Amino acid sequence: MTPKQAMSILEHISAAYSRFEITEKRVEVWLEHLADMPYEKVMNRLNQHIKEKPFPPAIAEISVSEVPINDFLKQHEQWLQEGAERIENEKRTGKSIPKPPWER
Repeated sequence: MTPKQAMSILEHISAAYSRFEITEKRVEVWLEHLADMPYEKVMNRLNQHIKEKPFPPAIAEISVSEVPINDFLKQHEQWLQEGAERIENEKRTGKSIPKPPWER
């Protein structure tokens, strides 16, 4: 989220909750925490909060974490495929990779 988008979030909160004052320190803290969050998802959580709660949100109440993509299974499948192809190639050509010294 950009600083401009984060300020938009704070202004939205301030417009919905009269007790929410935008101070210099509040801007600093909120910008620090909102920087790594996706703007649209945070705004959706904020709008839901505004519909349901009479008090301004804490950062934790509207924060959204992006779940990192875990591509291990895809990588594992690729390794299995490459290993199977290597074994087939070795069987077909009669060549194999020499065994390491500790297995001789």
